[in-house]
Amino acid sequence: MSASSTRTALRDLLTRRYADLRKRLAIRLGSADLAGEALHETWIKLQDGAELAPIEDPDAYIYRAAVNTAFNLSAAQRRVLGHAEIADILNLADDAPGPEQIVMARSDLMRVWRVLDELTPRQRTVFLESFTGSASHDELAVRFNVSLRMIQMDLRDAILHCARRTRRKNPFVRGRSRVSVK
Repeated sequence: MSASSTRTALRDLLTRRYADLRKRLAIRLGSADLAGEALHETWIKLQDGAELAPIEDPDAYIYRAAVNTAFNLSAAQRRVLGHAEIADILNLADDAPGPEQIVMARSDLMRVWRVLDELTPRQRTVFLESFTGSASHDELAVRFNVSLRMIQMDLRDAILHCARRTRRKNPFVRGRSRVSVK
């Protein structure tokens, strides 16, 4: 039996035994629709492909091929989102700021920069580097050749100045500010 005749024989067998195979598959898979779809896909796959050697038990071969196809179809179906999942995704709130929020934030930022420009150069540097974490208070004290306490006072004064000018009470710190006694 040649490869094309093996494929033809398998397709003919599937066609003749379709009702029985579908019933057996439906029991195994728990779904008559999935069984029918698996048999249809199996029949299509038997049309073309690599050469097939003669098969000892064609009925078992078709059944096993249909079971494997059903598992592949089920796996593919699980990866596809359903209508409900797509609707849920489309109804998610967009957390990105809108144009109005962006303009307000830019305006606030420009206002803060203007307030920071009113500070002394050392206060501005201490504030910005403390705020961004790019330098420790000890490093700033060494750089400016002042005490740690002076750096902390500069930071406190900068924060209080920003609070007064922006009309916010301690906008950058929580709780009471403390200054070192060193």
